[in-house]
Amino acid sequence: MTLGLLLLLAVSSPAAGGERFPKGEIIPRVVCEEEPDQSYALYLPTAYVETRTWPVLYLYDPRKRGPLAVERFREAAERYGWILAGSNNTMSDGPAAPNVTAMKAVWADTHRRFAIDPRRVYAGGFSGGARSAILLALETQGSVAGVVAVGGGFPGGAAPAKPVPFAVFGAVGNVDFNYGEMRRLDRALGKLGAVHRLEVFEGPHSWCPAPVCAEGIEWLELAAMKEGRRPKDAALVERLFRERLERTVAAEAAGRWTEAYRRAAEAAEDFRGLADTKDAEDRAERLGRLPAVRKELAEEEKRDAAEERLVERRWQDLKTALEADPPPPVKAIANQLRVVSLRRDAGADRPEPERLSAARVIEALFVQTAFYLPRDLAAKHDWLRAELATGVAAELKPERAGAVFYDLACFRALAGDRKGALASLRAAVEKGFRDVTLVETDPDLASLRGEKSYLAIIGELKKPTN
Repeated sequence: MTLGLLLLLAVSSPAAGGERFPKGEIIPRVVCEEEPDQSYALYLPTAYVETRTWPVLYLYDPRKRGPLAVERFREAAERYGWILAGSNNTMSDGPAAPNVTAMKAVWADTHRRFAIDPRRVYAGGFSGGARSAILLALETQGSVAGVVAVGGGFPGGAAPAKPVPFAVFGAVGNVDFNYGEMRRLDRALGKLGAVHRLEVFEGPHSWCPAPVCAEGIEWLELAAMKEGRRPKDAALVERLFRERLERTVAAEAAGRWTEAYRRAAEAAEDFRGLADTKDAEDRAERLGRLPAVRKELAEEEKRDAAEERLVERRWQDLKTALEADPPPPVKAIANQLRVVSLRRDAGADRPEPERLSAARVIEALFVQTAFYLPRDLAAKHDWLRAELATGVAAELKPERAGAVFYDLACFRALAGDRKGALASLRAAVEKGFRDVTLVETDPDLASLRGEKSYLAIIGELKKPTN
């Protein structure tokens, strides 16, 4: 039985009960009535009443942080009258089954408690949570009208090969290691004729800022009007279209021709059928003919492809080094990966395209060496290679050295290597890690708490610093 059928069968008529929840504030934890081990953060707009139905946006954070996800969308949800429900149980980098359980539980509980518009159900997520949101939309057989996918695309990272029956608002940081994936996904959706949009914001792999979240909700409002899922709001259309054109004009006036071209083309597409888009269409056509714009667009595609090849080469270099017997030392691996050159190219004095591309390559290598490889190698009790991978991560980002060795301590503790975990925790402190509260409360380090060395580290962290 598909996830979609399971969800639909789980839903009964909404019960009166939504009115007992406070409105206009985030409730961090609502326990699912039929599955008490599942919970979600909830936001009901101030205007919520049970005598009419409301759009709902289900949110999936990759680290069980429902309130954080809901907070990003809260302001826009209040303005446009959306219910927000952010699971407190979804996780990235693990089996899919627990996330499916979490999605089913929150879907069923909210549909029972609240007056949800069945034509305006949406899903959103960050990183692996975005993949869960798209999985939900794919498997619920048209029950999800649109997705907000931040820093992650389709399950498995593959772009769709056939049209999708839901709108996709993508967002990604300009130095996110999944930047290339999101760009490829956007191009693939365009070729398939899907309703889609990609917004790039400044930053690494993270939830997008609240203003971008608001853009996502506004874009889905426009899509709902075009699809007949809600009545057309002429005043809202006029305001949003004017704002979009103002941004286009400002970009053109500043000489950012390619940005202006994209803004005009997006406005023409997003508002077609809702407003007179001739101005946007004419601007897009005129700007798109400029040699500078055509050249920059072509160079962007070449850079994207070159960056993808470079990441793959460096990844293969890293694998080859770690698979050697014995593997080379950290400095030798860092030299093979051209870490010094990458860090130089990512410097603030470099031209922006080169700087951002190098930063993304560093991010792609860092996430592997700081998290995935040490976790997997520690689980296999391959302590030597786990330490080497962590050391390479520290070379890639020296400012994060303390944090990556702390994570290694957690991986080793979970794998049963208490002595090694304490050594890694000591290394983390020596490299600048100072979060004593996290050390004392992190469940991953529970097995260390009776050790003398652990108590000595805690005592050191609690000493006042000059």
